[in-house]
Amino acid sequence: MKINRLTILFLLLITSFMTLEVSSKIINHISIKVGNNIITTVDIQNAIITNLVIKNIEINQENINKNKNYVVKNLIKNIIKQVEIDNYQIEDYNKQDLQNYIDKVAKQLNTDVQGLRVIFDNNSINYNLFVENYRTKLQWNTLIFTIYKNQTNVNIVDVENEVAKIKENKSNKEIEEIKKKILNIKTEEKLSLFSRSHLSNLESSTLIDFK
Repeated sequence: MKINRLTILFLLLITSFMTLEVSSKIINHISIKVGNNIITTVDIQNAIITNLVIKNIEINQENINKNKNYVVKNLIKNIIKQVEIDNYQIEDYNKQDLQNYIDKVAKQLNTDVQGLRVIFDNNSINYNLFVENYRTKLQWNTLIFTIYKNQTNVNIVDVENEVAKIKENKSNKEIEEIKKKILNIKTEEKLSLFSRSHLSNLESSTLIDFK
């Protein structure tokens, strides 16, 4: 089943339990099978509240309803990514990027990392899972680079043409920095395209079963 055909099913799936009061407890049962992996109702609830908390959005039924479809899609994508990461035995990731992200979220909530943990505890959501999910994103980036690094050649003429438009009154050092920045941007754009294509192929071949 292709993920881009699932929007209506997402709504039907989680409306049944999200109509409960926000403070109510729900029975933890399997909601979705993604290949051999499962997503439970508690997983979905945790992901929705986490998304609201880190974006500093009020936790109420209206905002839960607005976020649930997006969150379920992301949960499915994360599982598909993690399976592929495991298949390629990818362990490396940019640890500094992970720390920077955690620090950024904490700063947005006017606290530090320890305070962020407290916020998670106060909202009964899983801090470690929050960290693991972002680690998966970084490991996925490593995976895509590993597979496609030899296909990211950038047309140097295009780079030179862009530099020519903005090099007036710039020193040679500044021009080299600009050129390097443009090369990095174009490389990242190619990797982003490979990432979307690779994930789309995996989504198309993954059995997704709604319980």
